Amino acid sequence: MKFEIMMGILFELLSKKCVKAQYLAYKFEVSVRSIHRYVSALEGAGVPIYTLRGNQGGFAIIDTYKFSSTFMTVNEFEQTINALTAITESVPNKVLSSAINKLKSAVKNEYSGFDVKSGNLIIDAGPWGDTTGYKSKLIIIQRGIEDCKKLNIKYHDRNGDVTERIIEPHIIVFKQGLWYVYAFCHLRNEFRFFKTGRIEQATVMNESFTRRDLSKMDLPLNFWHQNVETTDVMLEIDKQCLSDVEEWLGIENVNLINGKHVATAKLPFDNGLVMKIMSYGNGIKVLEPQELKTAVKNCAQDILKNY
Repeated sequence: MKFEIMMGILFELLSKKCVKAQYLAYKFEVSVRSIHRYVSALEGAGVPIYTLRGNQGGFAIIDTYKFSSTFMTVNEFEQTINALTAITESVPNKVLSSAINKLKSAVKNEYSGFDVKSGNLIIDAGPWGDTTGYKSKLIIIQRGIEDCKKLNIKYHDRNGDVTERIIEPHIIVFKQGLWYVYAFCHLRNEFRFFKTGRIEQATVMNESFTRRDLSKMDLPLNFWHQNVETTDVMLEIDKQCLSDVEEWLGIENVNLINGKHVATAKLPFDNGLVMKIMSYGNGIKVLEPQELKTAVKNCAQDILKNY
């Protein structure tokens, strides 16, 4: 484990101009004191690390330090290339495509007869059926991020309201099998996550924007319930709906209790949750909270009035 952390620190230093000890401690879940020990060990191994002082300071490696392409095995090169290829096939990226070609070239020069095997990783977050339009939106979003251009989007929110917005796209996020774009929204005057599947149209504007300096730690990655009241929900699941609910809530949140399948999760309490539960018919029974039971019951009664 210590060796893995040391290598992780080394790659962080190689990929960034300067890295703070606090960031490394947070990333590798160790103390700042441990980070200093790992850095000292790397220095002892001959890695030319120096320390920058001040508020913007941290650890850095001299610019002339580099690895030979032999620092990875054939299998490591292969897995890296396949992973990058899977990403670019879903979200085309010129920089990543260039990196893939350079990696292939480097490894072929070092290992005779090397040929990249077919990858065992496929990323396809598009809907079933024609994914061309979905991928086109991701390409437009990626272009906006790379060129720092504002996007004009037509967006359908979870309540069914459709708005036209101007956004400044910063980061593409893949979470729970779905693509999102984290962008500054001029309509709401704040950063928000936008689900790509809810974007009907997206066009790149001529107007540029100044990119904010964001890191992973700045992202509210529990955004699925952002700005929505949440509640602890307990559901009894019929066997006919079990696999679907496991995909929805995660198999780790479904347990067998007294011979019955029970799911527990913190969920956004809105009309969307009621509609989701109703979509399972009599395959789901709300156990808690009482407010949700009442909302589902009222919805069922309203439906009955139509027949």
